[in-house]
Amino acid sequence: MSDTNEQKKLPSQIIFENLKEFLRAKNAAHESIFKFHWKKMWPFNRIWPQVDYERIVRLMNEIRRNIIAQQNLVIVAKEKAESFEKSFLDAVPAYLEALDKSCVGLADIAQWKQDMLYKKIHHEAKLVRDSKGYNELLKTYEKEQADLVRAGAFVQAGWMEIASKV
Repeated sequence: MSDTNEQKKLPSQIIFENLKEFLRAKNAAHESIFKFHWKKMWPFNRIWPQVDYERIVRLMNEIRRNIIAQQNLVIVAKEKAESFEKSFLDAVPAYLEALDKSCVGLADIAQWKQDMLYKKIHHEAKLVRDSKGYNELLKTYEKEQADLVRAGAFVQAGWMEIASKV
């Protein structure tokens, strides 16, 4: 029965499901870097491993590769789309671009943190000087997140039009 449901899905529904998965993965990486967790506190951080920043960088690169495939899917879907899908499909490319930039920003932050861990291990860290670059990365990422939220509002509005028709 699920096979028939999969076949009946509109291309825009498939794209929307993919967008939700991309955002879910990116948000999980965001939370692991920025959200407070008791395992990050001393003495627990001596027992449990901390955030794997290299894995987050790889995940963001994987999401970026999938975004390119998604952009191609949007182009194909626009050719076959119904009239009520047009506003959604027109908003998706801007959202994918904003998501891509946000993933780059998060990967840059994770790479900075990984580099700082490496420097700290080798006693090369100079936090006063090095934190300026981190603050710039955070400001850039904050702007990219705001752009993502704005683009997401247009996608959501287009999706509501589809949801009302289906």
